[in-house]
Amino acid sequence: MNLFAIALVAASTLIGSTDTPTGDKKPATTIKYGEAQKAGNGMIRSFVRLDEKGNPTQVGVAISEATLSSLSTEMSHWILYPPREADKTLIKHIAFGWMPHGHEPDGVYNVPHFDCHFYFTSNEERDGIKPNDPRFVKNPDPAYLPKGLVRDAGVPQMGVHWVDPTSGEFQGKLFTTTFIYGALDGQVTFLEPMFTLDFLKKVQDEQIPVKQPEKVAQPGYYPTTYRYVYNAAEKQYEVTLENLVSR
Repeated sequence: MNLFAIALVAASTLIGSTDTPTGDKKPATTIKYGEAQKAGNGMIRSFVRLDEKGNPTQVGVAISEATLSSLSTEMSHWILYPPREADKTLIKHIAFGWMPHGHEPDGVYNVPHFDCHFYFTSNEERDGIKPNDPRFVKNPDPAYLPKGLVRDAGVPQMGVHWVDPTSGEFQGKLFTTTFIYGALDGQVTFLEPMFTLDFLKKVQDEQIPVKQPEKVAQPGYYPTTYRYVYNAAEKQYEVTLENLVSR
């Protein structure tokens, strides 16, 4: 299958904050927000949740309710940088995209949805990925990807997507959410929750396992689940990689 090739463009308004989201059932010891960016009539911002030892338990993106009610009819993209306290997650930036008309393949992903790429590489490295990039050719060692994933075509400014053929949208169900691994030049470069607008608007709290590879390339904290939470106190939706474990 072919994913729609897009160029990701960073928004310009940056706001720092250390407010505390309260969407989690268990209160965290420390929560830090990174930059925030204007999105419609609201904002999008990154955050990390830390345990009492300062280790990350969750890294994610918070999308304000006001944003969901004022989304553009055109594709929109934001580049978010996690706060420095998230360094142990190895996530260097988050490429967050709004696809009002979806993308290929028709009948699967051509519905309004969000792409949320958590990158292990820099924004500059990602931005340098060209059409027909020769680095698309080399696949990671199978031990660095969960078993059963299927390779998709390489996408400029993203990388090669590895999809799960057992995900509901490939089993006759409507697409709501899925989880994708990404790679470039034989290295795993991103983790991507992808989810529809309709799904996010209706979610209260849903946690889904992340399929695990046998090995990881760098020591760090890696997610075992991903989660969607509506945070009524902050009037925002939170998309997170969580239950992070040291590997």
